Amino acid sequence: MKLIRNTPTPDPGSTSREVPARHSWKILVVDDEADIRALTRLNLKGFTFDGRELEFIEAASAEEARQRLNEHRDIAVALIDVVMETDDAGLRLVEYIRQTLGNKMIRLVIRTGQPGVAPERFVIDNFDIDDYKDKTELTATRLYTTVRSAIKGYRDLKTIDLNRIGLSRVLHAAPDLYKISNAS
Repeated sequence: MKLIRNTPTPDPGSTSREVPARHSWKILVVDDEADIRALTRLNLKGFTFDGRELEFIEAASAEEARQRLNEHRDIAVALIDVVMETDDAGLRLVEYIRQTLGNKMIRLVIRTGQPGVAPERFVIDNFDIDDYKDKTELTATRLYTTVRSAIKGYRDLKTIDLNRIGLSRVLHAAPDLYKISNAS
């Protein structure tokens, strides 16, 4: 865990204390081309959102990505190439994430260098993805914007889910609270 030091107020008797840093946003980069993974890291260097930096988790295949997903349950965004071990390895990975893992929170961005292999409209209509990008059009600025939007969506979904859980607990406890207030 990263630690940051809080600077104490100028009190000669005080000492600094360490507090845990906020977690980073985990980004899964799935691509069989090492250059694309490296370029992604380079283009997103220094990226922060909501006071949190990125942590890159890389996979060179859909199979390796499955392993990473099982190791890291809190990945915010996955940038997934379509064509890797097979022509549809990335799309099968999307199915694995959404159906097998049941993960509806992670934001999925399909990136492909071969858009004809997986036509954009078909993929958008038939797979639960959040964005579809042609690698040739994905400039550093567009990648930044795409990742920022995806992380914002992830953060917002997590907030909604936490609120839902809190409300559920309140509703579950409400009958007992009502009994206590009537007994007084």
